[in-house]
Amino acid sequence: MAIIALFKGAYCLGSGFDRRLAQRSGYSCLTEADVIKRTSERFNVPAAKLIKALYHKPSVFNNFTQEKQRLLTYIQVVLSETLPDDKAIYEGFSAHLIPVNIYHVLRVCAISDILNRKLEAARAEKLSEHDAAIKIQAHDNELFSLTQFLFKKSPWEKTLYDILLPTDKVSEEEALSIIMENAEKITMENDAEQSRDMADFKLASKVRLRLVENGHDVIVTSKGGEITITVNKHTLRLKKLEAELTHIAVTVDGVKLVSVVPGPDFNDEIYRKYDIELPSKVLVVDDEKDFALTLSNRLQLRDIGTAAVFSGEEALGFVDEETPEVLVLDLKMDGISGLDVLKEIKRKTPRVEVIILTGQGTDADRDAAMSLGAYAYFEKPFDINKLLTTIKDAHKKARR
Repeated sequence: MAIIALFKGAYCLGSGFDRRLAQRSGYSCLTEADVIKRTSERFNVPAAKLIKALYHKPSVFNNFTQEKQRLLTYIQVVLSETLPDDKAIYEGFSAHLIPVNIYHVLRVCAISDILNRKLEAARAEKLSEHDAAIKIQAHDNELFSLTQFLFKKSPWEKTLYDILLPTDKVSEEEALSIIMENAEKITMENDAEQSRDMADFKLASKVRLRLVENGHDVIVTSKGGEITITVNKHTLRLKKLEAELTHIAVTVDGVKLVSVVPGPDFNDEIYRKYDIELPSKVLVVDDEKDFALTLSNRLQLRDIGTAAVFSGEEALGFVDEETPEVLVLDLKMDGISGLDVLKEIKRKTPRVEVIILTGQGTDADRDAAMSLGAYAYFEKPFDINKLLTTIKDAHKKARR
């Protein structure tokens, strides 16, 4: 039997299509909402955070935290454990986390042209054409964020699917017939391999989870218990990395053999292992742009994950969006001052630790900053090693 993975653009099929498909086929239905709920409970992660990982662009700190990869792996693990071997319909773009080498999965994408979608949105939601277009674009942007991250492709790229259904050109009845006809073909061709494919999916997901939890972002596939780990980022110490990845992978029950190979994009980026002990969400705030960028780069050379902004207004917006763990904050800035930024951050997100770094401070400024909850106070010129130690200590406190 086949598993039907159903991908739908907004306002491309009537509501309840997956339910009607289930009635026609006799298949069970598994919803993305159910998988998200189970993932949230299993890994103690808020559902909103998992949805954000799926459909929002990665955080500016993601190269250091690998948070998006870790959260997507959580979802993939639960999906591998929840999805039956056969006769199931799964609706949602998170079905892209099902490996393409599971051949009994029929991937169906329902999409129509933008004019039809706007008309349907306007009718269903009682929106103006302009508002309908904005809503559809926002939804498409979320889908693009996921498929671009996973495949570097548009969500409507036909190579991602077995069937691309133009819902403005086929009726719902025709769509149901097309899907069922192709599902029956897959059932006849791959019936004997279904259980093995799903077992490989489960094992590969478990191995990837173990590797992600140890700071590694790699591609994992399984075939009969033989694991292949593909490294798509460059490292001069491939043999050392191979030994570490193998040592971790073999601790997963069911793994018989491990191979580590460089992937097609091996030379495009530098391999970076996530180290949970090092600060990975540090924001530098200073209206001297060159100084802020230079300090941010110096910290990154020491494997500290950083970003830089150049005003108090930008800092407050950044904290609302990204929630850094540590701020390195200047006091004297045009617009909102450093003290006002500190006061607002401690009011809204008190667990963020703030280190003051200023070239124009006074004893009164120091006293005011510390009384408002600053973690430490430095004056320029400063000792980079002392600042680094202080950032690490502040990071430990923020994590606690």
